[in-house]
Amino acid sequence: MYGLTLILTLAVVGGVIAYIGDRLGMKVGRKKLTLFGLRPKHTSIVVTIVTGVFIATASIVVLTIVSQDVRTALFRMKEIQEELAAVQLSYDEMRLQRDNAQLELEEAQTSLASAVEAYNQVMDDLQEAQAAVEEQRLRIAENQEIIAGMSTQITELELEASRLMAEIEELWGYRLAFGQMRGANIAFNASEVISSVVIEPGQSRAAIRNALDGFLNTVDDIAYRRGARSTDGDYRAIYLRPGVVDFAVEELYTADTARIIRAVSESNTIPGIPVVAYLEIYPDQLVYAKHTVLVERVWNPMRDSEIDRVILDMLNQANVQAINLGMAVNEDLEAVLLPGSAFLEALFVARDIKEPVTIRLVVAEDTWRSDTPIPIELQIIR
Repeated sequence: MYGLTLILTLAVVGGVIAYIGDRLGMKVGRKKLTLFGLRPKHTSIVVTIVTGVFIATASIVVLTIVSQDVRTALFRMKEIQEELAAVQLSYDEMRLQRDNAQLELEEAQTSLASAVEAYNQVMDDLQEAQAAVEEQRLRIAENQEIIAGMSTQITELELEASRLMAEIEELWGYRLAFGQMRGANIAFNASEVISSVVIEPGQSRAAIRNALDGFLNTVDDIAYRRGARSTDGDYRAIYLRPGVVDFAVEELYTADTARIIRAVSESNTIPGIPVVAYLEIYPDQLVYAKHTVLVERVWNPMRDSEIDRVILDMLNQANVQAINLGMAVNEDLEAVLLPGSAFLEALFVARDIKEPVTIRLVVAEDTWRSDTPIPIELQIIR
């Protein structure tokens, strides 16, 4: 309605002005009036032009007065254009921000999807873990019942182990079962090894003699403690035939490998008299390879002696065998060594044996003559 009213107003104003102009032009033409010295014809043309200009001016004035939009278009167009440009720039920036925000939204949605998937996986793992914990809790409860039932048995086994260990200590106290059995009135048996020493090659005669003198003093101390006595010579309890030490020094001086020197009783010796000793010299070489069977015996628990006595007898046999092969001996005159734990384990195993089994003493490592005592293993083969 506003536009229609404006058009009608312009039409009326234009028509009125045109009518006035036309009447004015006709009047000027009839009266042949002139303006500014112009001819009447030209004056009529000027009036017509002025009328048209007036119509246009009047139209603009009316539009300006009537319409705010027209006033804005006539007087604020440049400002509006600059504002539109600024708005356009702001719009472009907002659209760019919108696009960036859209990308961030898509990335956030992707991250959210990954997080949701990870959360679901964690929840699944948590449920599995809870199920496993519950299962373990049930097992622990069952095991606690079993442990409670076994506590009495464990106590009994500990008491039995203590008893067996005491028995082992007592059995190991019988060192005479390892060889060189002596009568009550015998200080040394014939061919009994008193002690041994290893002499390395490449030494001077003086160094070898000093080593032998120290070794023989040790042998003399052992013989003295066991009751032998001597009143002649350089020793308190032993007697060496002349030239024995000189011969040993020369043989050791020319040797190109280590040698084992053993002092051996020549005959049975009673307390109170000197031990007539001689020296044995053996090259240090491999005597037993690993896994060599030293002694093997079949043990029948139904008719043979107790297994501890059988093992001690086998150890004595293995000890004598090793000494006969020239092995060095330790201070306790032992050439073989079975760990006490292996002996204890054999006693436990023997409790459940009802049928004959094979018992073996086996060399645990490659052994040279100087490697004393020989490490051995106890095997029970069913």
